[in-house]
Amino acid sequence: MGATGSKLEKALGDQFPEGERYFGLENFGNTCYCNSVLQALYFCVPFREQLLDYYSNSKSIGDAEENLLTCLADLFTQISSQKKKTGVIAPKRFVQRLKKQNEIFRSYMHQDAHEFLNFLLNELVDILEKEAHATKSDAESSSPPEKISNGPKTGQTNGAQKEPLVTWVHKNFQGLLTNETRCLRCETVTARDETFLDLSLDIEQNSSITSCLKNFSSTETLNAEDKFFCDKCCSLQEAQKRMKIKKPPHILVIHLKRFKYIEQLGRYKKLLYRVVFPLELKLSNTMEDADSEYSLFAVVVHVGSGPNHGHYVSLVKSHNHWLFFDDENVEMIDESVVQTFFGSAQEYSSNTDHGYILFYESIGTGNKS
Repeated sequence: MGATGSKLEKALGDQFPEGERYFGLENFGNTCYCNSVLQALYFCVPFREQLLDYYSNSKSIGDAEENLLTCLADLFTQISSQKKKTGVIAPKRFVQRLKKQNEIFRSYMHQDAHEFLNFLLNELVDILEKEAHATKSDAESSSPPEKISNGPKTGQTNGAQKEPLVTWVHKNFQGLLTNETRCLRCETVTARDETFLDLSLDIEQNSSITSCLKNFSSTETLNAEDKFFCDKCCSLQEAQKRMKIKKPPHILVIHLKRFKYIEQLGRYKKLLYRVVFPLELKLSNTMEDADSEYSLFAVVVHVGSGPNHGHYVSLVKSHNHWLFFDDENVEMIDESVVQTFFGSAQEYSSNTDHGYILFYESIGTGNKS
């Protein structure tokens, strides 16, 4: 283990980033799904910084009760405050808390990294929202009565909905989709907005992220038994439906749907398709008014030919260097190695290492046309 550390330090030499730490994570029996996602999140710098800030502030307030958020913050603090630059850390408390919190992750079975990421982000949001509501109700109960003499502050006029709370997790990962349905009889467009923390994309053989995103936003015709109930026509009508990205997130997380349920087999199958993901991604054709540019900084890779077994590793970009994290092992890789994880152009291939979850960071808002 020490040899890996010293090897990485030698490889980086004088270029070892000031104050950065590269630590492998111990595997507690099939916890690679967790380790690979944690590494991607650790090198999501805005998220890491806000988590560490949150932790130092909550520690100064007093001992918060242990939850998944405090365990994650504790782990990230442990890594960032190590005296050594490289090594291995055991995320024991975090994994124990995760298993306590959700029975899905209790077994030693192969778990899904995307399912874990989804659960983790939603859990963090829930904890932050509960804390914010508790703080707000404490502040309201301690405020003098004359301040709320114009009636209760929580009352909403005309039944308007309360503004949802935006946490720092939302500020990093949340984007906004708009679901537009156009009635083909009266041409009325019904739009419904919905938030997302990651995008799950259907994939095709020999495709790219750009084409998958275009398919995601393509127009679908609703007819026959799928007709749409139009409020204006007051009846079921043929309609066209499309999904657009209305507000892109700061951190765009893309999940490639590599596991598909095959009716004839009665089980899930892994799609080994080659899907090219660029180092720089432009989000166009999906938004109302602008292109958004993104830079790839992490990839969670699924290694294996099937959904119920295999392994997860992650590729991470840190200070312009690419690193390969495989549980306890960390090594430096060349940027060109990233493209070996696109997938296989043939149906049967010996290469089973495929990009599964992609993490992109916004590098500018683009020019408004």
